[in-house]
Amino acid sequence: MSSPTLQKPPADVLSQTEPVSDGDATGLDSDIVVDWDHREEASVRRKVDFILLPILGLAFFSLQVDRGNISAALTSTITTDLGITTNQINVGTQLLSAGIVLTEIPSNIILQRVGPQRWLSAQLFAWGLVATFQAFIKSYPAYLVTRLLLGLLEGGFIPGALYYISTWYRKSETSLRISLFFFGQIFAGATTSLISAGLLKIAGKGGLAGWQWIFLVEGLITIFAGIVFVLFLPPRVGDGRPLVSFGRWSYFNERESRIIKDRVIIDDPIKARGHIRITGKDILRTARNPRIIQHLFITLVSMSAVQGLTQYTPSMIKSLGFSAVRANALASVPIYCFMVLLILLSYLCDKFGHRGPAVLFGATWNLITYVCFRQTSRRSSRWHRYGVIVAADLFYAGVHVLNVGWLSVYCKTPQERSVAMALIVMAANCSGISGSQIFRTSDAPLYRHALTAICALAGAAWLQIVALCLQTWYSQVKKKKQYTEKTNEADVKIATSTPSPES
Repeated sequence: MSSPTLQKPPADVLSQTEPVSDGDATGLDSDIVVDWDHREEASVRRKVDFILLPILGLAFFSLQVDRGNISAALTSTITTDLGITTNQINVGTQLLSAGIVLTEIPSNIILQRVGPQRWLSAQLFAWGLVATFQAFIKSYPAYLVTRLLLGLLEGGFIPGALYYISTWYRKSETSLRISLFFFGQIFAGATTSLISAGLLKIAGKGGLAGWQWIFLVEGLITIFAGIVFVLFLPPRVGDGRPLVSFGRWSYFNERESRIIKDRVIIDDPIKARGHIRITGKDILRTARNPRIIQHLFITLVSMSAVQGLTQYTPSMIKSLGFSAVRANALASVPIYCFMVLLILLSYLCDKFGHRGPAVLFGATWNLITYVCFRQTSRRSSRWHRYGVIVAADLFYAGVHVLNVGWLSVYCKTPQERSVAMALIVMAANCSGISGSQIFRTSDAPLYRHALTAICALAGAAWLQIVALCLQTWYSQVKKKKQYTEKTNEADVKIATSTPSPES
């Protein structure tokens, strides 16, 4: 086997990288024998990818289906059947986001105590039941209660899953895996429209309206995802024995399990500690970190624009003269295109170790396309206006997804990583509270005021990202300069302390 080599940290974290003492690994790193080469490690990593990411992606798919199917329901008769307006629908969306924000950190504290597999599985089943039975609501108060319950039960799932992923991978591998995990959400955003388009065709059968069929079937999908999740997800890093095996078999052999555990401990010795306890001091320390605060505001501002736009995309397409079924199908096109773009950008982030430029690219795209959308004339053909909508929706939640990967490489401890992931998902859901009120009934069908607002939000997000990119660049230059000076000083000391041949 070829001898192992040390891996250079990503460029984005040069300013944050510090040597870790043997004591930080609780003494375990001294027992690690690196007897594998890069090819064997890559083979094991691919095996982990094919086991973990599809299961977690399916769970995220179901979460987004239950959270986002209200946009498809709006093209059905939900407002007429419940006797409400779209403004009142927006209140339900706000309650869902508020529920997620309230339980985000408490959920992650519980996860650290009982383990990701148990807690995340319980969440899936709980919100799956609520999502299914909301098909039978008959009044506006019932609608509000079910949306709030969905939020409370979904809170903490995303950061909990992100933390679980981080325990299986090196820091330099996280951006691509986080993006692949978010593929579940993105794929749901596109596929939900197609599923809903099909379900709207059976409206009236069984005495159920189209929106009731949407809630019922897509809620049952979540319960199915929960069954797969609890049966097949490995319980912890290196332990490949899922519940369905009853301890008789494992995804990994003994050597593969050792490589999986040892390689992440070498990369981050603190991970040797296993489950952690999150205290109030950990939460306060993380929430006060200026760098983390900047990432939170980038997500909050950029996603406020995205949340409002994507919720009303099917309705705006329908207003162009398309049927409800066709509008939902057409709404999926930009999101499928975005999936290809995101995987490319995430791969480049991990390859070159820079994440800021990719986030800036997404923010720039959003700003330009939102302005174009705002300026589109009503006299334009419906296909021209649809093309502008596709362009505006093309980057979807890309800024947020890439921003999560950018933030994750800066977290120094498991506690900080767990809390930071919870905080940034809270920021994304706070954006749902503000973004859901951007598009108002009185502003339909052109939504000029709403489009002006999302242009302003996109501009603010762009400025924030430029500022953080410049700060990161300056910090890296300063760190490299200090490192060079220390290296030169050490070389001088060695040269002066070495005796000459004559002596």
